[in-house]
Amino acid sequence: MKKEINVILGQRIREKRKEHGLTREALAELLSVSTRFLANVESGEAGVSISTLKNIAVLLDTSTDYLLGIHDEIGEEFYKQSAISKIYSMDKKYLVSVDRILDSIEDIINA
Repeated sequence: MKKEINVILGQRIREKRKEHGLTREALAELLSVSTRFLANVESGEAGVSISTLKNIAVLLDTSTDYLLGIHDEIGEEFYKQSAISKIYSMDKKYLVSVDRILDSIEDIINA
């Protein structure tokens, strides 16, 4: 019996894969999984590990929350949290550069 979360996950992976112009074979290769396994995931017959879920989200430029059906759309909040997460994990020596880049973007927006 298919679990509802696996059905949602499979539908959203298929949707995002197609949006990115990837074949099932290409995505499976990028994930180092078999095409058959990915087909089972997309059909809702199988689930994925947390590690594979994260890799799928990264490759398809989306959030794990979206893939799992927790959020229906990737909105402004997702991008803010993603940027903040990247900044917090960044080495201190790069923070000044990031700050300058953000200042430049802000100048362009306000021009």
